[in-house]
Amino acid sequence: MLRSADELLGPAVKQAIADLPLATADSAAVKLAERYAAAIDSAANPNKALATFGPKLLAALAALQATPAARSKWRRGRGGGDAGEGRLQALRAAR
Repeated sequence: MLRSADELLGPAVKQAIADLPLATADSAAVKLAERYAAAIDSAANPNKALATFGPKLLAALAALQATPAARSKWRRGRGGGDAGEGRLQALRAAR
C-alpha cells in the first residue's frame, strides 16, 4: 500500500540521526532506530505497527539524545553517566 512520504518515519529518523554528534559506539542504537522506523513504514497495518514499535523507536531515539525530553534531561545534568561520575567524584573527595 502506497502512503504519502509525509507519513513515513524512516526519512525523519535518518534526518534526526544525521543531525546528532554521534560516536561509532552509537551505531547499534542507530541501526535499531532505523529498523524500527522501517518496520513501521513497511507494515501492512501501520497503526498496529506504530502501537507495537513506536514506544521502542522512541526509546531508541531517547538513548541517542534525539528527543526533546532526552536532550532537556541531559542539559539539566541528569543524563546517563555524567550524574554517576559526579557522585563518584564527590565520594572520592570526601575521603
